[in-house]
Amino acid sequence: MVEQVAVFLDGSAKGIENAVLRYALLERISSSCALRGVVLLAFGIGRDEIRLVLEGHSGDITNVVRGVKVGTARAALKFGHRISWAETPRSTVEPSSLSQAVAWAHLAPDAAQVDGPLCSPWSSHRDLLRYRAADFYDASVLEGRVDVAEVHAMAGGGVLPTGWPPASPRSETLNELLRVAASVVGVLPADRSCFALFVSLAKERGWETRHIADALMLSRRRVRQLTVQPSPRLPLALHVLADERLRMVP
Repeated sequence: MVEQVAVFLDGSAKGIENAVLRYALLERISSSCALRGVVLLAFGIGRDEIRLVLEGHSGDITNVVRGVKVGTARAALKFGHRISWAETPRSTVEPSSLSQAVAWAHLAPDAAQVDGPLCSPWSSHRDLLRYRAADFYDASVLEGRVDVAEVHAMAGGGVLPTGWPPASPRSETLNELLRVAASVVGVLPADRSCFALFVSLAKERGWETRHIADALMLSRRRVRQLTVQPSPRLPLALHVLADERLRMVP
């Protein structure tokens, strides 16, 4: 089930304006969704409203919203103001209306602006158009489900940027990258001693954490731990990747 959810603030003088609080909110939404098996399809943050498009069981979505509210209210106290919440309208989104729901979410930060949704970092619009690759949102969840250019137009985006869509640096499969990493380390691909280099290489080439974790049969948390410090062998692996002769590996 897909739902669009509007989380309204009630009686907050400052609203959600602090950038640190907003980025923390996005991380909270992402982690809350992952914890409860809910897919974040789109988001938008306004001064007094959070707009979400979520996919999952109704009860799980309820728990996501509750967790976001409680965590955000607690975080706001650190900045010296209290947040309370009004009633949260929710409605089911049919597959034929998904583009409209995504555009609705993306209008939250820019409802009072005239420059369009690409001007704000506070929605998933930049991510959908591949101008951002943040850990808190994975735009691939909408691949094949919405027309990106149509969503852009619905959100009042106007003419698409010159050269859109941006070229993706990813051209190799994860299997190929794992074999290159193993070759550089001097082991077979199943050897865990090449995993740290593989993770660094895959992230450098644009692969997302969830795909890397699935390829290695590791948790996403473990993959994130491996990305804290890029492998010192990464520059060498990139040189190998750039040479067709060196890419001939077992």
